[in-house]
Amino acid sequence: MRNLKLVVEYDGTDFHGFQRQPRSRTVQGVLEEGFCRLLAEPVRLAGAGRTDAGVHAAGQVVSFATSRPLRVERLVQVLNGVLPRDVKVQHCEEADASFHARKSALSRTYRYTITERERPSPLAGRFALVAAPGLDVPGMAEAASRLVGRRDFRAFQARGSAAQSAVRRLLRLECVRAGSLVSITAEADAFVHQMVRRLVGALLLVGRGSWESEAVLRALVSPGSLRLPPPAPPCGLCLMQVSYGAVAEPRLQG
Repeated sequence: MRNLKLVVEYDGTDFHGFQRQPRSRTVQGVLEEGFCRLLAEPVRLAGAGRTDAGVHAAGQVVSFATSRPLRVERLVQVLNGVLPRDVKVQHCEEADASFHARKSALSRTYRYTITERERPSPLAGRFALVAAPGLDVPGMAEAASRLVGRRDFRAFQARGSAAQSAVRRLLRLECVRAGSLVSITAEADAFVHQMVRRLVGALLLVGRGSWESEAVLRALVSPGSLRLPPPAPPCGLCLMQVSYGAVAEPRLQG
């Protein structure tokens, strides 16, 4: 058996998330259907991140085992020919038998994009949150820096989450402006459900002047002390990279 590792890019707008669901269009379901057609054998993929409905990916990693001898270059070419336009394979390689897209991952990096505009934009709004100009990005960056480290993020997980523990190691949380674009980059060993979008929602309160920068840390360490905003819309979130090498230890602040 061969173990293959693939990097996949997709526009999540019309998917009900990555993970396979009955009677719903998902990234995993579409990929598995394409591989089954190509390889003429059952295929079950493992994904590095279970992105939600509407969330995009530029560097999702999947893995699966197959007995077929098809060359990886040919596999990518043929598979992309049968996949829909909103999901494509960017890279494929042979991996060690022990490699698993999710279990072997050491960190995941997400980026949330905000575009400041006076008016709504049907085009920009597909891949970014459209917000009114004037966000206090330095204040957002200061608030974000206080959250880095190994912490209990249960205050920022989706209600009803089945996770047994919300303790995660947040390696970086950065807010950067480039003209009218504001990017929030989060890297962690793993994320609880909706964690990035809920962190973005809280940072937006700081950016709009509704919260002081220390309020985000207070919401984290004293759950229930502040009423948290809803998660930011999924359109602005993209899984950028999954890392399998050594990652640096974060410097705890706050």
